[in-house]
Amino acid sequence: MEKHIEVHMEKCTGCKLCELACSAVKKSVFNPRDSRIKVCLIGIPEIPVPVILDNCDYCFGNPACVQFCLPKAIEWKEMETKPERPKVSEAKKIAEEWLASVSK
Repeated sequence: MEKHIEVHMEKCTGCKLCELACSAVKKSVFNPRDSRIKVCLIGIPEIPVPVILDNCDYCFGNPACVQFCLPKAIEWKEMETKPERPKVSEAKKIAEEWLASVSK
């Protein structure tokens, strides 16, 4: 089994520490624009949705975003199959589906 990043939207607080950690490791600056993970704020009320970008290389097996995610919304787990990475444009749909499922 391979390890991959798993995101738990219900745990994400939108603090964006994952973005800062990623940019610090990859570009040696604290700038979320240089991050390979984006926390999109979707809908009203705004729901934070962490989205892993296609250029993410999982920090070669030691993802900084996982290490610095205090609420443990991002995990490094062994999985049978690699999860599909949603595009930033799909974040709204994902958030709406999740919100509908927890609102029942």
